[in-house]
Amino acid sequence: MNQPVNPLLFCVLVMAAPLAACGEETAAPPPTEAQLRAVIAKGLGYLARGSDEWMVEKGCNACHHLPQVLWNHREARMRGFTIDEKKFDEWLKWSYENGTNIKAGREMTAFLKLAMPDKPAPELTKIILEGQQPDGSWKPSGQFLGQKRPAPESTINSTRIFLLALMTDDGDKKLSDDALAKAAALLAKEQKPTSIETLAYRTLFARRLGKSEEVAALSAEIVGHQHADGGWGWQIKAPGSDAIATGLALYVLSSSAEPAASAAIVRAQSWLIASQREDGSWPMDYRNLSSTDRSKPEKAKSLKAATQIYSYWGTAWSTLGLLQGVPVKKK
Repeated sequence: MNQPVNPLLFCVLVMAAPLAACGEETAAPPPTEAQLRAVIAKGLGYLARGSDEWMVEKGCNACHHLPQVLWNHREARMRGFTIDEKKFDEWLKWSYENGTNIKAGREMTAFLKLAMPDKPAPELTKIILEGQQPDGSWKPSGQFLGQKRPAPESTINSTRIFLLALMTDDGDKKLSDDALAKAAALLAKEQKPTSIETLAYRTLFARRLGKSEEVAALSAEIVGHQHADGGWGWQIKAPGSDAIATGLALYVLSSSAEPAASAAIVRAQSWLIASQREDGSWPMDYRNLSSTDRSKPEKAKSLKAATQIYSYWGTAWSTLGLLQGVPVKKK
């Protein structure tokens, strides 16, 4: 026996049919603050649990480990998350005590200053300035050195990171101005970027220098490279999305007032929420970024280590990007 059709449902279906036939889709609603907070809390937990391994077992203060743990937790605290203050102080003390150890790459000092912009660190400033080359550049090292992009692009990325770090402390203004002037000719020679990271650092740099038109153009370029699933790939031409590129793009775009950026942010947040693992991390295939071949059986240990490093790094950027969608609590 046929059931009578609900008149209201019939009207809805009739009105929706033309839209479906034309292939139009309704934009997904943005994640709620509660949803963002839940995902962020899991990401923070993963980063915190891994911190002891980097400190105690590996003794590693590299740029994507302890500095970004500090960066994430500082920004989380600003947004009303409860963090382990005793542990935070432990991370801070350990990082600064090991701040002069640059065997894993000088970029660590820059990320530590970016993580803690209100903490004067003249010893880190000194190390950064000592690394500037006669042409105004900084040589990429550590993970920056072996990533998939042309060497000149890696050099300019490192240079921007160090300059941004010098600009965090107003007391270093004369030093940062001099370093910027020294690097001006190099930065003017920049070629077309091949990675989302390069576009992200260029945007942060232009924003720090107050170049609003350049920021708008770069933000639009980042939005233009977003994939249909809502994520970004490390290499601009890469077909797949990954957590590092998506977290970076989200972190940068979150300060944009452009309508196109707002829609891109919602899609990116949704992609990250959907792709987070149960333990709070985000998966990463190191091959998306690294040019090092670890496919041979004898490289199994190196493959495991690289996978862990890049997943930790991806979780740090993803969590930091999502944090920008939660309002800062007024003091």
